[in-house]
Amino acid sequence: MNTIEKRLEVAHDEAIWAADWYHNVDNPLEPGKLVTGALDDTVKVWSVDDSGQNITLEKTLLGHSLGVVSTVIDPSGKMFASSSLDSNISIWDLETYEKKKSIDSGPLECWTVQFTRDSQYVLSGNGDGKIEMFSVETGKKEKSLETKGKMALSLAVSPDGKWIACGGSNGLVALLDGPTGNFFKTLEGHAMPVRALAFSPDSSLLLTASDDKHVKIYALQDFSVVGTMSGHSSWVLGVAFSADGQTFATCSADKSIRIWDLETKSCSHTFPDAHSDQIWSVVWGPKNKLASVGEDKAINIYTIMK
Repeated sequence: MNTIEKRLEVAHDEAIWAADWYHNVDNPLEPGKLVTGALDDTVKVWSVDDSGQNITLEKTLLGHSLGVVSTVIDPSGKMFASSSLDSNISIWDLETYEKKKSIDSGPLECWTVQFTRDSQYVLSGNGDGKIEMFSVETGKKEKSLETKGKMALSLAVSPDGKWIACGGSNGLVALLDGPTGNFFKTLEGHAMPVRALAFSPDSSLLLTASDDKHVKIYALQDFSVVGTMSGHSSWVLGVAFSADGQTFATCSADKSIRIWDLETKSCSHTFPDAHSDQIWSVVWGPKNKLASVGEDKAINIYTIMK
């Protein structure tokens, strides 16, 4: 049975817009770390055990203003980045919680951040549609990547490092070559802004979630649409693949979370009214656990049974 294991009613003082969850697959006994960012200008790091029932606040991090809108843990699990609408990107050590770098990505708002697969660079999606690439070591901008789109609302980097995907406010998804950052192709299919992206664990598929209430699956072998999922009654704000790549989750402004089977491309379970307001992000943790955060300031942890 799919259940909500734990709910923190007031995890932040304002709406929570961002979350990412790291767990060490080489040491499954080590508690996972859930990083959340909110409009109260704080980033919080939570320790979450495998049961999902024990969530402990490890640290509250300050320094942002105008709201934290994106958080991401690097592939190695050693650091994480947060961004806010003041155009600041902060790089934090995930073990000590010390700030490693503060990067000014201005003058435009920074809506989303991602690490490159080698963790040497942090990417930011900005209001002019470009992707800015900054060195994690020096904090300096290395280059601007052209997406040929409008406001960059979402970013994803494929697990194999081959692709960078950027979702725009015009409903288009730009696909860039991962190693060089060169523009490669525009993926069409949505009529409204693309709020979230997720690559499959084997890097063969790309999920896109849009304000048009649809989720699409693109096969990157030939860049074709191989599935369109409908069911949410409002904007789809978040999407995430499970570790085995057989399941994915979506969250929406309609307050619900849907679990989808990749093979059948059908919804296998719905959590209606999972939050009391729109849900901004869903992320997978260990042992079929899923976390969601939303406008209602809450964190939910779910167990998803196959």
